[in-house]
Amino acid sequence: MESKDAAELNLGDDFENDTCLSNAEVAIILDKQKVNYIEQKKMFTSMFKKTQSYVTRFTGTKDPVANQAAVIELRDALQSLSFEHDDEVHQLEEFEIASLSNLYPEEVEEAVALIPSLPKHFTDHEIEEMLSLISRLTAQMFH
Repeated sequence: MESKDAAELNLGDDFENDTCLSNAEVAIILDKQKVNYIEQKKMFTSMFKKTQSYVTRFTGTKDPVANQAAVIELRDALQSLSFEHDDEVHQLEEFEIASLSNLYPEEVEEAVALIPSLPKHFTDHEIEEMLSLISRLTAQMFH
């Protein structure tokens, strides 16, 4: 059994084939759930309230629901990025996509420090390309 290590993208069996969501994606899902709760006159659990408060605070955008198209576009763009070198095609893993979407690093050094798995599969130039893409797509979320 391998030990769990996010830097090596060994997140354990529980996360093997699962999608990692960004805070903005979770905020969108919870907002839809909130509407359903209100319509059905259900009470909000303490966990729901705390989670919604957290993801709303740390989404990286003032209104993830209003920016839903941009949030989806960012995920799609990061998922479709691929780089070929050393006779292999390299793509971002789910954990890396969620981390990049949550952290919005601006410099390669920052991205590598925050997400240590990146330089194991990507060159500095490729990481810079990722960061440029994130910057371009998130600019519309903040304006």
